[in-house]
Amino acid sequence: MRQRLGQHFLRDPKVVKTILAAAELVPTDTVLEIGPGQGVLTDPLASRVARLVAVELDDTLALDLKERYAERPSVQIVHADILKVDLGVLAQDPSLSRLPARPLKILGNLPYSITSPIFEKLMPWTGWDTGVFLIQREVAARIAAHPGSRDYGILTLAVQLFADAEMVLQVPPGAFQPPPKVSSSVIRLRRKPRPLVRLVELVDFFDLVHGAFAHRRKTIANSLAFHSQRTRAEVEKWLIQQGVPPGGRAETVALGDYAKLAGAWSVFRREINLT
Repeated sequence: MRQRLGQHFLRDPKVVKTILAAAELVPTDTVLEIGPGQGVLTDPLASRVARLVAVELDDTLALDLKERYAERPSVQIVHADILKVDLGVLAQDPSLSRLPARPLKILGNLPYSITSPIFEKLMPWTGWDTGVFLIQREVAARIAAHPGSRDYGILTLAVQLFADAEMVLQVPPGAFQPPPKVSSSVIRLRRKPRPLVRLVELVDFFDLVHGAFAHRRKTIANSLAFHSQRTRAEVEKWLIQQGVPPGGRAETVALGDYAKLAGAWSVFRREINLT
């Protein structure tokens, strides 16, 4: 089969088994599958859950899947771009005209090129509680990173703000056809009951972390001073007032501290007229 849209189709049954086990499926679950491809996950999912919604962008693959599951009303194949669909509408059960009784689970072998945009869309959405994804190993490492590590950064904070991340399995290129040039990982996300930052502070939170990580080799005081166009002394004073050592670097500050800083950064932004 001709490779389209940069797909790498999972072939290893052991990896499939691990993904399914990590999702901790029960018969009453509703599952959203992103990028079902040739159906290697779709087939076992269809027999294990109450309802499966699979979103596939590729024309030929979507048509093949629709034909395969034409007689399975519990399986809905959606020919669409996951980045453009309304997740709330997608989750709604057309036969009942309502949302699932409980949050759904999300699984997928995500295209490497749009992994980050997919997570940016999924994280704020409250309709899910567990996600198991097969993604590029480097991206998985960044998502699951801890403060002080070289992988800890904006993507770490953007995901862990909403979910707890756990590495499940390392996957070699040979598990796919055609094999990608990089290794992959299975990662599990469990959505937090509520994000660590209030929705009204999200803009300030992300402005803060983007400013902090803009110059990773600089201290957080220097980086934020450059970002806010204020003197280092002013930013140092502000950080000390917030209980954050100004001489540290962005990757040494924990998510909880960035979350606490978001509200204060909002005030600081207004004081300096930062837009």
